Amino acid sequence: MTVICEECGKVYHIDPDKLDQYKGKSVRVRCGECGHVTQISKLIDAADEPADDFTAADDSGMPSFARAEEIEEEEEPISRPERMSAGATETRTSGWLGLRGKMMVLFLVLPIFLMAISGYISQQQLNKLANEITEDSTNLVLQEGKEKLMQKARDVALQVEIYLRNNPELEREDFFYDPDFSGIAVQSVGETGYTCVIQQPEPDRGQNWTIWAHPNPNIIGIDDIDMIRKALGPYFDHFFEVLTGSQGMKESEGFYRWKDPDGKIREKYMAISPIRIEGSPFLLMSTAYIDEFTNKTESLKERAQKLATDTRNINFAILIGAIVLIGLIIIVYGYRLTRNIQYLTEAADRISVGDLEAEIDVHSKDEIGNLADAISRMQDSLRFSIERLRRRR
Repeated sequence: MTVICEECGKVYHIDPDKLDQYKGKSVRVRCGECGHVTQISKLIDAADEPADDFTAADDSGMPSFARAEEIEEEEEPISRPERMSAGATETRTSGWLGLRGKMMVLFLVLPIFLMAISGYISQQQLNKLANEITEDSTNLVLQEGKEKLMQKARDVALQVEIYLRNNPELEREDFFYDPDFSGIAVQSVGETGYTCVIQQPEPDRGQNWTIWAHPNPNIIGIDDIDMIRKALGPYFDHFFEVLTGSQGMKESEGFYRWKDPDGKIREKYMAISPIRIEGSPFLLMSTAYIDEFTNKTESLKERAQKLATDTRNINFAILIGAIVLIGLIIIVYGYRLTRNIQYLTEAADRISVGDLEAEIDVHSKDEIGNLADAISRMQDSLRFSIERLRRRR
């Protein structure tokens, strides 16, 4: 308990427990410096029975502050919370997280964390959207290419059918060497594709799959299955599956991998349509490389990925800039705020122990300034009250 002599202003610290040896709700004590008598209240639990005021006596009829000081000196130092009583003040510790730390968490860490999560989710959605757009575009272009190849096979098969009906004497061995027939049967499809005439197996004639019209004259009339099997190796099964799907004079189509002369494996698409002449074993095949159709969408995919990457970098730069800017603001403003609060705390502590001349110099024009003004008014009020008491004595 902190007690200030009303006459001379001397400050005394008294252990409230020491007052329990005196009965009553209050005790009058004499200042050891000037002899002024002051009455102080004791702390009484709500469960205690009320007692009449009692003035403890010693040689002069009452205890003195001098004795209180002697008692306090004889005891071990008492921690600040144990000396607290009515009218005493306590300085709270900021714990592991002070005001600046809380500001950093609330205004920097938490917003940045939320911004990072939002940016991450937005980036993921942007990547997903870009992938979906490019994939859908690729599928649409690929579907268009597949339909184009199948339609080309049907159209050329119809043209070949009309020509053969008008030229029944034309033998299969002469298909390639007849310029009119060859010009109809072998046509370009896009930049790399072509059409050709093939024959399904005829066991009674001892013939397997055979090409009769093709851009390459070296494979005309040759059973090319074994040759293709050796050339494609492990990729032959896909090719053969599409090819055999046309047996029985049916339409067939599908993907397969083809080995270029330079050894590069590329994906192709093949569409087969029957040449509908009774008893005819001929089929019209249309084929082309897939990347011929998907090249445009690949460039679109690259641009979409670049846009997503640029957006991610921009978001990251904005996040870093926000961290630096908010961090600087919090550091500067938080330092000024906590400095003023600490200054006012120290001033209030000095006033609480009787230093009524403590200077309070805060020029802030916000709530901190209002607090400083309130403490100054409290300081002036205490000073005037003590002076009035002195004059009354």
